[in-house]
Amino acid sequence: MKIGMNMLLWTDVPGKEHLHLLEKIKGWGFDGVELPLDDMSLEDVRLYAEELGKLGLEATGIVAMPAKKADPISSDRRLRCNAVAYMRSCIDKAHILSASVIAGPLYQGLGRFSGTGPTEEEKKRCVDYLREIAPYAGEKGILLAGEAINRFETYFVNTVAQACEIVDRVDSPYVGIHVDTYHGNMEELHVCKSWRMAGDRIFHVHISENTRGIPGTGNAVFPEIFDTLRELGYDRWLTIEGFGKSSPELAARLHLWRPFAEKDEDIAEKGYTYIASMTGR
Repeated sequence: MKIGMNMLLWTDVPGKEHLHLLEKIKGWGFDGVELPLDDMSLEDVRLYAEELGKLGLEATGIVAMPAKKADPISSDRRLRCNAVAYMRSCIDKAHILSASVIAGPLYQGLGRFSGTGPTEEEKKRCVDYLREIAPYAGEKGILLAGEAINRFETYFVNTVAQACEIVDRVDSPYVGIHVDTYHGNMEELHVCKSWRMAGDRIFHVHISENTRGIPGTGNAVFPEIFDTLRELGYDRWLTIEGFGKSSPELAARLHLWRPFAEKDEDIAEKGYTYIASMTGR
């Protein structure tokens, strides 16, 4: 398994001013970097691709569509069309980075709630959208991993079982599931049982503590999850997703009012050490 670090610890729009972090991430031992693709410019994407190549780091991408701009399950056809264009743009960016996977809550635009659970019509719209973009991702050598996230951020896919339903209906070799320990800790009755049920449909894993702090210091990142992944033969990315004080706007959006690490960098450095110890590196 490869160990990655998500740049969201520092920013949701990686730019030139963050390039120096790549060398640090490499120095801590990580195999790759996860980049939030949504608002990155093509110029910066190319800069990062060049620097990653120099350092010998791999890349993955993460996407979170804002519902006001793009929403694949909306009743508004314009927003559904925007979602397809949005994802094609992110796939193009990922291709420049030679990223192997785009993960995140790809099923729905974030920030909109219906007041009820997902409808059959919304599920159909999501399946149609994923079937439309999957071949384009496949042509670029990129997998799409849709994330089940908690009920306070979306109403559409909260559990691994719900994610499996969508993925099975899409029935594409390029579309799988993104599991996250933070969200699973909130929504699953038993995280590892849900992962075993998903099996080889799991394309991406986020290691994120229940506090969003240092992995291994809370109750969301426990040894059994690593045992479960080994049982499943999972051999893809374990990517730390943590948040700190470096990006105040992002922290406010995620309602992170207090620190859970003395330094933001502890989430990366100490988190890597913990994951490495759990995976025998």
